Amino acid sequence: MPIVVREALQTDCQGIMDLIMELAVYEKMEDQVKMKIETLQEDGFGNEKYFKCFVAERLENGASKLIGYALYYYIYSTWEGKCIYMEDFYVSPEYRGKGVGSRLMGSVCKIAVEKKCARVHFAVLGWNKSSIDYYKRQGAIDLTEVEDWHLFRLTGSALEKMAAKSDTV
Repeated sequence: MPIVVREALQTDCQGIMDLIMELAVYEKMEDQVKMKIETLQEDGFGNEKYFKCFVAERLENGASKLIGYALYYYIYSTWEGKCIYMEDFYVSPEYRGKGVGSRLMGSVCKIAVEKKCARVHFAVLGWNKSSIDYYKRQGAIDLTEVEDWHLFRLTGSALEKMAAKSDTV
């Protein structure tokens, strides 16, 4: 069965949503997914695009099924310039170990090289040893280990409280 890695299309959004839920279940965080297909379509394929995505598609007997994805967007380093943040990278369990993940991640990295980005950032849960080992085998650096960086986020009322301190016009 051939597997094709390609840029995502708006018509892939339902399959991407299914994979997002698969990933959330794998990460034991399915109750935290608030994404709706309409938001995914608008944010990725509307007038202002907030992300880009590659999908891995299995083709069999004229039918197709998405079996993995890598969703990314551009960020900026004041020290090095353009960078990419890979928000999600997931391959359905039955297709792991077949090179699909390397092809997906390779596609994101190829864009980074073509766009002259300094680096590709991503995060992984501390308990996910198999993914951490995979990334290290690819040459990735664990910034928590090496440089003692910690990842933070503001959400909900903390985000609103901080935004209220702004006096920009």
